[in-house]
Amino acid sequence: MCKLAIGVPTYNRADMVEEMLIRCAEIYQKNGVDVYFFDSSPDEKTADIFLRYKEEYSNIYYRKFPEDTHSNIKVLEIYKEILEMEKYEYLWVCPDYIQLTPLGLTLILRQCEQRVDACILNNRDIEQIGTKIYRDVDRLFLDCAWHMTSYMATMIRLSSFSGIEWDNFYNRYTIPERINFSHVALYFEQLAKLPRIKVSHIPVSALHIRISSYREKSFWRNEVFYILCSCWPDTIRALPECYHNKNTVILKHGVNSKILSWKNFLYYRKENIYNIHIYKKYCTDWKNLTDIPKLQLLILAALPSWVMKVSTYNLKREKIKRRLRCFCKESLNIYIYGCGYVAGMTTTLLNELNIKFSGYIVSELTGEKKTFNELGVISYEEFLEKETNADIIFALKKEHVDQIMNENQQLKFYRSFYMYPYVNDMETFI
Repeated sequence: MCKLAIGVPTYNRADMVEEMLIRCAEIYQKNGVDVYFFDSSPDEKTADIFLRYKEEYSNIYYRKFPEDTHSNIKVLEIYKEILEMEKYEYLWVCPDYIQLTPLGLTLILRQCEQRVDACILNNRDIEQIGTKIYRDVDRLFLDCAWHMTSYMATMIRLSSFSGIEWDNFYNRYTIPERINFSHVALYFEQLAKLPRIKVSHIPVSALHIRISSYREKSFWRNEVFYILCSCWPDTIRALPECYHNKNTVILKHGVNSKILSWKNFLYYRKENIYNIHIYKKYCTDWKNLTDIPKLQLLILAALPSWVMKVSTYNLKREKIKRRLRCFCKESLNIYIYGCGYVAGMTTTLLNELNIKFSGYIVSELTGEKKTFNELGVISYEEFLEKETNADIIFALKKEHVDQIMNENQQLKFYRSFYMYPYVNDMETFI
């Protein structure tokens, strides 16, 4: 029996899928890991990429779904189809924007050797659980259910999830009020049936997983309150009675994920996603959804959205531009480190300031990008060879900057500017 299969739900992300294959297909094949893509794209771009790579890699497979297929239906179909194959010991669902590093794959395969019923991969260990084995399913629910909403968070042992009554499950959990978290329901419905559990919790970092440079904002941002304040509570409350502290688990998602943080509420109000209608709709539930005082939420909801735009937009935009201008005025040769979403936002700001820069740097040139925004992309090694007198703007998140600086000590000799303190602010106006 094969040790591990990886299932990748995807939609309209051909560039992202190709980047994953460029970076991961070889290490997956060398380690005997099969990868299944479940695609509902409206065009054939992803299918064409698959056909091209299938010529070299025999361990990748492809399934086409109708364009209107819900993401969670694809995830459930991944579990259902691979369970029915009876070919693999473990299954990990991996979003199309997540890429395992060789170290990450080694860590996952090591967990497979431990013969756990499930493994929780936690890249945001807010409560500092650390490395731990759970044998109490209710404690696992209390600590980890909020994080297991992320597709990549849970690897399952397929034999522990056999015998699922799929028709009953679909009828119960793919209704509109529960479908967005049906994968979480699948985990806890099935784990509750086991006489005893062994579930490992493993912290992971940028050493283990990489985020695609093509990743963008969440497409369900405009539906955030329906999904977090209606669907999430309804799903959790529908789980078996053996799970206690359900209101605590519901609250943890809003607080720990920071999706319902005060900073985000300000953004939601500015964009009129949050308003007095939303406040009234969830008036009796706010204490179970966020730790923000109810009166504070009422005052914010009553403020005109244009007030938020004036108060946050110009001040934050000008603060970032002022600091960028100050950094760049002392340099004639500037590079942006990164080719993803943050780099794109940084480029927009530099263009508004009429600041010219020389190009982009990436840690590895693996073929997916030769140019970005019509400027050249060079590797870290090439940069060191050709540029001894240059300044760097790191357009990456903090964890990725920390990893790069640890691995490439020579970068410490270059004058640098870090965009990560401003990432959340940038997203409000780019």
